[in-house]
Amino acid sequence: MQAVKEKVKDKVSAVKAKGKVSKAKADEKKEAATARSHAERELAHERGKARVAAAKMELHQEKALHREEAIQRRLHKHGAAAGTTAAAAVPMAAGTTTHPPPASYYN
Repeated sequence: MQAVKEKVKDKVSAVKAKGKVSKAKADEKKEAATARSHAERELAHERGKARVAAAKMELHQEKALHREEAIQRRLHKHGAAAGTTAAAAVPMAAGTTTHPPPASYYN
């Protein structure tokens, strides 16, 4: 059920972003149509690109927030306290050291 909620939130965010992108493109066309010089048309195009990029970045941020909320719900559901990890919960034996994972772990 939580996965469905997350997907629905993502879809709503995507629809909002698509609306913002469409509005940005329409505003760009309107500005370009009323521009009097080539430089003004170029400026309108750059503003349009910036608005589209801002809408896409906002979508990305909202999706990341949805993921974070889902992870927090899962952690809370399974009884993990906020800010604790499995490694912090288990005390280490005296004289043992931790080593970083091998380089092949990251590939």
